[in-house]
Amino acid sequence: MSTTIGVESIRPVPHTQVQMDASAVAQAHASAEAQKSMNIRTVMKIYYKAAFWSAILSLALVMEGYDLGVINSFWAEDGFLQRFGVPDAKGKLYVPANWQAAVNNAALIGEIIGLALNGYLSPKFGAKKVYLCAMVGMAGAIFIPVFATSVQILFAGELICGIPWGIFQTLTTAYAAEICPIALRGYMTAFVNLCWGIGLTIASGVVRGAINLEGQWSWRLAYVIQWIWPVPLFVIVLFAPESPWYLIRQGRTEDAKKSLKRLAKDGYYSEEVLDAELALMHHTNELEKADVQGASFADCFKKSNLRRTEIVSCVWGIQYFCGQPMINYTTSFLANAGLSETNSFNINLVMTTMFIIGTTFTIVVLGKVSRRHIYIAGCAGMAIALGVIGILGFFPNNNGAIWGLGVLLIILNFVYNITVGPTCYTIVGELPSTRVRQQSVVIARAVYLCCGVVIQQLVPRMLSPQEWNWGGRCGLFFLGTNLLSTLYCYFRLPDTRGRTYGELEILFNENIPARKFASTTVDEFQLSDVRQHWVDDKAQEKFVEDIRS
Repeated sequence: MSTTIGVESIRPVPHTQVQMDASAVAQAHASAEAQKSMNIRTVMKIYYKAAFWSAILSLALVMEGYDLGVINSFWAEDGFLQRFGVPDAKGKLYVPANWQAAVNNAALIGEIIGLALNGYLSPKFGAKKVYLCAMVGMAGAIFIPVFATSVQILFAGELICGIPWGIFQTLTTAYAAEICPIALRGYMTAFVNLCWGIGLTIASGVVRGAINLEGQWSWRLAYVIQWIWPVPLFVIVLFAPESPWYLIRQGRTEDAKKSLKRLAKDGYYSEEVLDAELALMHHTNELEKADVQGASFADCFKKSNLRRTEIVSCVWGIQYFCGQPMINYTTSFLANAGLSETNSFNINLVMTTMFIIGTTFTIVVLGKVSRRHIYIAGCAGMAIALGVIGILGFFPNNNGAIWGLGVLLIILNFVYNITVGPTCYTIVGELPSTRVRQQSVVIARAVYLCCGVVIQQLVPRMLSPQEWNWGGRCGLFFLGTNLLSTLYCYFRLPDTRGRTYGELEILFNENIPARKFASTTVDEFQLSDVRQHWVDDKAQEKFVEDIRS
């Protein structure tokens, strides 16, 4: 039996406190009902422009995924080692584990700086302006790794490139969550993970093709290719609409109207329908202001926002503790295990395609399946795969075990990308309060990056023959972290599927347990009051149908 939150049990904030008259609340309710009842075909027919702009801005993350794939593939590449490597006792070139960790962490440090900048700049200037400025910075930063002559310069290049990447990471997720209606936002926030996968797949293909090149171009060309993205993305985004939620928070209602019109098909918005959608946004904004007045980083840790910040931070941190970092080191991992360089790159190429295949599958089913269930199943499924990888790690000289590790890494990546990978972006985009969404996403991503700094120090040492030399046995470490993650998600992660931002505000305000979110009915608009606005139920139903069509 579902739990009902309404006038007879837990009463939401009264209308007088949100400073809206009954007519506006009735319109807001009608808009919410229309959005919740739309299927994906209907919503794509109406809001295809919103999907387009969300996808375009998210393509910036292709660059980050590409660089991650490039740098982690090069640790075992001959041309790269000739430039940046040092000989071991047997004369074999390698990049010391401390420098591998340092270069990987350089990007993370830069991203933390970018996150902080975005958390301050986007709420003040809007997503579009910040995105364009970051893209200009990205184009300039690429020069450094392209012309790096030492591992120290490469470190500096990765750090500076990380600053715009940090901006893109959180800006694109928040933008997708704000410009898309309820039925579409899950798909478009999950698309962010697909962009990562596209970048990694392109990187694997480029690196695989470049191993036949002689000298420095076998690695330098991969960095040059990054210049493909900034100019076209900058030009296209010049014409993108600003987030209407940002404009509402700035008190720019007329500009918000113009933005909404640009996100839907031509002629969709009548004045009445437009007023209804704006009323819903105003209503949600006022509900959240009634809980926490401010919209700063400090407000992310006040009242119900504290619980939200904790959840999105842990959900994102789980991505580093679920074993995914092993996937990033596939090439060097398998090469150290005894597989040839060519076969290691071949497996890496197959594995990175799992990002695209897995995320595409998730995007198809995301509207029908609980986000909570997907995340829990993903953590549990990856734990099983990691346990087997850990066992195979005790047979380092067995050719069958080495190939088994390669196959299991592919399976591990597939499970990650049908569960934890894409669903994380949907949860992080939907869960925060709209007033502090940018700040909450920034904090969560910062926690993720801090987790990355720790893991990026550990994994190279786990896998390096010159360090701890755990090999596949490091799967047992991530087996333990996955089991802990599964327990956390079971007790703390709520389901956000099909909820308006106003409903989520009430559920968190009333401290509803995570396991009961999906079964709890929320009276966001105090329907006993709202119905007084309509002549009869048919009048309300007709207005909802007008919005849907």
